[in-house]
Amino acid sequence: MNNTAISLLSEIVLHDSLRGALSSVDFLLSTNQAFGGCLVPLLGPTRVGKKSVARHLLSNAGPATSLFPMDDVVYCSLPPQSSGKSIYGAILAGMGQRILSNENTKSVRDRLFRAIDQLGIQAVVIDEVNHLIERGANLAPREAADHLKTIVDETGVSVIAVGLPRFQRIIDENEQLRDRACATTILKPYDWQVDAERDAFAYTVDVALHKLEQSGFPVAIEFEDIVRRLYGASAGRIPVMMRVLKLCALATREPRALELADFALAARAMQQSGIPTSSFFIDEEPDEVEILRSFACTMAEAGLEFSVDSLAGLDLAHGALSA
Repeated sequence: MNNTAISLLSEIVLHDSLRGALSSVDFLLSTNQAFGGCLVPLLGPTRVGKKSVARHLLSNAGPATSLFPMDDVVYCSLPPQSSGKSIYGAILAGMGQRILSNENTKSVRDRLFRAIDQLGIQAVVIDEVNHLIERGANLAPREAADHLKTIVDETGVSVIAVGLPRFQRIIDENEQLRDRACATTILKPYDWQVDAERDAFAYTVDVALHKLEQSGFPVAIEFEDIVRRLYGASAGRIPVMMRVLKLCALATREPRALELADFALAARAMQQSGIPTSSFFIDEEPDEVEILRSFACTMAEAGLEFSVDSLAGLDLAHGALSA
């Protein structure tokens, strides 16, 4: 029964925030298709659902002109401390081709460009682009931008750059890449202070709890209570909320009602998240300031602005100033 719960909770849930990001990326890709290649940045905090957008793009891909079955949208992920060779090599690897250790950057780049042309590749999703701007990166920001610009110019493909918001600096500091980039799509967590976003989060929780109940794991906690706790534990990020629910199902050997202690146990397994996740599943219900602090910490870690639109938010901001 646990396998059923995990399978159901692993499906892509097209909640409002994810649907908005998908719509934005699809629109930008369609409007630039007639003009050749472009860079489509999709940025956001960690574990906010960016990979779900990439999975959706891949699921809608058409066939490439290949001897072997493959899609015309390629997914790859950059390694830490990427070089020019590893940028081109990661895309080639995503197309199922090997890169030789003694092969130079020009050879890998030329093979990539030929493969994109011969296979009719339409778009390339490059995940973890923030590795290009992190401490210890092998490339200066301008060099990294030049490699991305070259891919767009020489192949005419659309490059969907997926990663943390710090990648924006590479675009901002290179006017040539900036001219080839679409408006950046930022996928953010749901903001508890905004009624519509709070409702959207609660609706997604309701859908997820129904999936759990279908698998024999009803949640024996008042709905509004569990929504508040799950929001605090996830900072409004749907994939993190789903992970808590999946860990609850995994830790329970037989189908039964899930209690607060089950959520606390699951949350303790996620304690490296930077937010005291398990603190949201103690007996006392979390207050508004604790809930908003979770959201604010996630936004601050990502380098995104956090607006204060509620009394609880004002208390949070005042506490930060006093610290």
